[in-house]
Amino acid sequence: MSLELHVIFQIAVVGIAAAILSSLLKQSGRDEIATLVTISALVLVAAVVVTNISHLFLEIRDVFSIQ
Repeated sequence: MSLELHVIFQIAVVGIAAAILSSLLKQSGRDEIATLVTISALVLVAAVVVTNISHLFLEIRDVFSIQ
């Protein structure tokens, strides 16, 4: 499996897990914790995206030999 597909599946799994957990917590009346789960998932996905963008910029720099 390629790296791009791995990242997409990783983000999808985090999103699906957060949605299910958030839904279960909201149904049980724990809205505050559900919100924290959603925000935590968003931060986790943002970290993955920022890391991959950083790798992309490093590869672009290497391809064009930019110092």
